[in-house]
Amino acid sequence: MRCLVLLLLTTSICRAQGDRSTLVFYADKDVRDTLWTPLFSAIHEDMAEENFGTEGRSIERNPRLMRSTELYSGEEFGRVIEVKLLGRCDVAQQAYRPQQPGPLGWVLRVRGEIQPYIYVDCARMAQTLNATTLGMSEDQRAHAMSQAISHVLVHEWIHIATQNTGHTEHGITEAQLSASTLVADPAQPRATADSNPEKPVELPYRGFIFASAEK
Repeated sequence: MRCLVLLLLTTSICRAQGDRSTLVFYADKDVRDTLWTPLFSAIHEDMAEENFGTEGRSIERNPRLMRSTELYSGEEFGRVIEVKLLGRCDVAQQAYRPQQPGPLGWVLRVRGEIQPYIYVDCARMAQTLNATTLGMSEDQRAHAMSQAISHVLVHEWIHIATQNTGHTEHGITEAQLSASTLVADPAQPRATADSNPEKPVELPYRGFIFASAEK
């Protein structure tokens, strides 16, 4: 067993030998507690029902999902992936505002290796989903946001598991996903950039190198 002080976070976690993946979520203080149940349900449904073409890879179909507030010092894990949610992570009805281009999610790369850290930009996600969720109830908007976060998270997790920055022409690992694809339930067919006239949202791989990681 070895204890690590995580690169970006202050909690000390002991990583025990084991195969089960644990996703630890860190969120801004403005995120409501009501986010977690539908989000964790969406992630479990995605992992259980979707075929991501990653058989034989390190994609855990039944990962442990937990909030950072549930951690205690010295807790033991197998594989740990940390997920940072940026912004409020809800889709409040808002007036239209032009959206600046940029990724909805990204991972980190240090010395050519993709690290087990996932970032999801909920503020940009809310802008992306605004037109799609107009007229929805609060519960429906919460469900749409949960689905979108889940799909982006899985997209980035595949980059980590495969250590591959590339994208495919179809499916969750496309470089661009439309808003309707982001909010689709796992059982629904997903529209591709070619088959859907709706403007897709870019989900480019985005890598950073920590200055402190370079010798």
